[in-house]
Order: sequence, then C-alpha cells, then structure tokens
Amino acid sequence: MNSVTSPIRSSFAGLSRSVALAALIAVAVCSVSQDKQKAANTNAGSVEEEIKQLISIYAKAADEADPTLASRVWCDSSEDSLINPVGRWQGVEQIMGFYRHEMGEMYSARDLKISGVSVHVYSDAAWAEFNWDFSATRRKEGSSVSFDGMETQIYRKNRDSWCLVHVHYSALPAEKKAGTE
Repeated sequence: MNSVTSPIRSSFAGLSRSVALAALIAVAVCSVSQDKQKAANTNAGSVEEEIKQLISIYAKAADEADPTLASRVWCDSSEDSLINPVGRWQGVEQIMGFYRHEMGEMYSARDLKISGVSVHVYSDAAWAEFNWDFSATRRKEGSSVSFDGMETQIYRKNRDSWCLVHVHYSALPAEKKAGTE
C-alpha cells in the first residue's frame, strides 16, 4: 500500500460502511413503519365497529328520548354540539335537554332507523356519515310524521374510548330519498 492510495482506500472503506449502515437503518425504519401501518389498519376495523356501536346507542337514546342513555355516547363537554334544521344545542346540558324536550315532549313514540353507515378514522379523531329515517307520533295531536335525512357525526378519542363531540343532520325534502344527489 502506498501513501497515496492508503487514505483513499480507508475513506472508501469508511464510506462503504456508512452506506451499508444507512441502508440497514432504512430497511429497519420501513419495516417498523409497515408494521405500524398494518396495526393501524387492523385497529381501524375495531374502531369502526366501536363507533357503529355508539351510533346504535345514539339511535336507541333518540327512540327512547333517554338523556341518560345518550350521555353514554356524548363526550360530556362544553364543546359538544348538535345542529339540525330546527336549531343548535351547545354543551352537554343543552344536548341532554334536546333528548328530554325536543324528542320526549314533542313525540310520544319515535323510531330512528339508520342505514349506509360509513366511518373514517384518523388517529384520535373519526367521523361517521349515514342516512336515516325518522318516524314518530306527535304527542299533542297524535298525528304521524316521517322524515328522511343524512347525518355526520364527529368522534374523538377520550382516554381509552371514543365519544361523540358533534352531530350535524339535515332532513331531505319529501320528494328526495337519502343517498340521492
């Protein structure tokens, strides 16, 4: 080995080791990233099912005009909100009042049917979209009413479980059905 090629060979050997180490790190990072993505995708399915279960409880709470049952779904926060064509309710007290007054006092019987549920999960936030059909009997005159509509619900992860933080729903005009343009 002469004095000219020795530093070059030494630098080349060091560079080769650096490139090999960088390649190993890249492979390891990609592998961990793929494992995390697979775990997230697997977890997303269970989160979707958990949120669909919350939507079922939400519908039952509407059917029964039951604020106690509804409180199992909502986040119990001043940030909770519900918006529909009739008004806006902000905070858990107002929303529970919606179940008592707008649902319980206005209607003697209620039947909320939900269909076409689609759930989208992003880390500690999620939203659900669905169609609904609401049939009820007015308490005052005993007449039947029926509305079709669409709804969006926003959920957030609250410690180890999911809770509902926002609902926005709209009734469709009588001549339209949910799922149409």
